[in-house]
Amino acid sequence: MNKKKNLKPWLIFVVFIALFILNFTIDTPVTKTQSMWIILNLYVVILSIFILIKYKLPDKNKIIISSVFSALMFVAYQGVSLSSVQAFIYTLLCSLASFSIFKKYENKAIEIFKIKTSKGIAVSIVSGLVVGIVWGILNLLLSGTPLSLNINYSYFLHALSPAIYEEIALRMFIYAFCIHLLRGEVDSKGKQFACYFMMIVPHVMIHTPDTFINYGLISGIINVLLLSLLFGLPFAILQRKRDLTSAMIAHGVVDIIRFCFLGM
Repeated sequence: MNKKKNLKPWLIFVVFIALFILNFTIDTPVTKTQSMWIILNLYVVILSIFILIKYKLPDKNKIIISSVFSALMFVAYQGVSLSSVQAFIYTLLCSLASFSIFKKYENKAIEIFKIKTSKGIAVSIVSGLVVGIVWGILNLLLSGTPLSLNINYSYFLHALSPAIYEEIALRMFIYAFCIHLLRGEVDSKGKQFACYFMMIVPHVMIHTPDTFINYGLISGIINVLLLSLLFGLPFAILQRKRDLTSAMIAHGVVDIIRFCFLGM
């Protein structure tokens, strides 16, 4: 019975892979990468609704925090639009569901701030900034594209979307769902690996369908591996070892640097 429980996080990845492959066979008016984003968004929304039905809403303060994070999507998209409303819904549902799971399994929870003191908050902010700057520069070096600095305030606003929405809906929630499947028992290296894998690989893979189409299977797999190790892993480590805030800041800084030098 315990072995079956250990395999559950991998079962949701099997479903994801099936959806990933199915995506290549469906004709859509958007690119395969764009349609895969839509598929994963719907996937996590369905799972989050299931969790909220099962666990109910989290504490009042977590509802407020989730609402604030979600409302920032309107700032990121600079107004009310279909995209901002969708991002609001995805972020809200996945945030509430994550905190509902963490309420039951507090010892496995990802905190907003790991240490809620002035010094602890400062360490989280600085950690996020340092990782973000280092990985942002690395991203530029690996891009192989001519660089041209163009600072625009809208870049800073738009970076709120990946920083908040992706770190919550496509990383923290997926981790929380793994905790739900494992019933809070992440007590082996295999379970630890499964949690990290699920926090990183699905999010990375939705960036790559067009790479698979344009450059082939091997190039696509190499791209997934490189993105997982170079960019997904640092954000996942920050969430697990530090807190959600540090990961959000790091992710946001990486995107701001990319936007300012490479454009959106």
